[in-house]
Amino acid sequence: MALIVGLLVATAGCAGLPGGDAGTAAPDSAGEGAAETADSNTTNTTGTSETTTESNESDGHSHSHENESDSNASTSIEAEHTGEMAVMVGDERVDLAANADGEDAINMADRDTWYTNESVTLSEALEVADVEAAESTLTYDGETYDESTDGTKISYRVGSHEVDPEEYTLESDDKIWVLVVTDDSDVTTPGEYIPPEDLHVHGSIDFTVDGEELDFSRDKYQQAGHNDHFHFEGGHASPWHAHSAHVTVGYAMSTLEGINVSDDAITYNGTAYAFDGEDGAATVKVNGESVDPNEYYLKNGDSVTIAIEPSD
Repeated sequence: MALIVGLLVATAGCAGLPGGDAGTAAPDSAGEGAAETADSNTTNTTGTSETTTESNESDGHSHSHENESDSNASTSIEAEHTGEMAVMVGDERVDLAANADGEDAINMADRDTWYTNESVTLSEALEVADVEAAESTLTYDGETYDESTDGTKISYRVGSHEVDPEEYTLESDDKIWVLVVTDDSDVTTPGEYIPPEDLHVHGSIDFTVDGEELDFSRDKYQQAGHNDHFHFEGGHASPWHAHSAHVTVGYAMSTLEGINVSDDAITYNGTAYAFDGEDGAATVKVNGESVDPNEYYLKNGDSVTIAIEPSD
């Protein structure tokens, strides 16, 4: 699995296929499917997941969604600019608050929250953690990562947008990601758990089987009794929540009932669909680009598209 240096700031099945999952499908048993459909329809009329804070009382989780802050500290800070940020080197979280001394370009109010009264570029902000960031290189703890090296990928992301760290100036409410991926790593999926009150990762997903979309707002895909590292919640199909920097697409999907992702196929309700094969083609894309689902780590703002097209 690849080494990651990360800066973290922040449907319907088809008739005739195994285990059809459509919200309008016949009940799975004794009205179960109909009950799930009614639940999801009722929830979705109260507001979108991107603008509403939902709480799952059954397991104590309470999350802020995509465009809301996961930290309450920023609301009490008197500063011109404030946002969220965290630095991870491999599986180790760097203590930014310990490094900021009150005279740096930015300072930390808590584990996640940065603030500044200055105009600061992302590169200048990263210097607080002794990270030297350029468009295609990153240096930390005496080691330089370069995108010209095979197997190395550097991503500077504010929300879901890639930026040049030396050109981008921080703005209030920014959730910033910097990710360095190499071929060498001792990090294992799903990685260190990030509590719900801390900064974690959100995105969207479109999973279709023979053109029909899976409804992740159904009860069986929701948080209660589900996986802590990856889940949906609040009766919403969007966003998904990842509580680690090391959740792969394959791991995330394999936590869901009836879905499993191996190196060469996606299994949906007992039937394996090869990525390329006679039984059907399965494709996995993130932000429109094909990825290896068991190697790609989910990042904030990622839009995942998974499609299964049975040959018959």
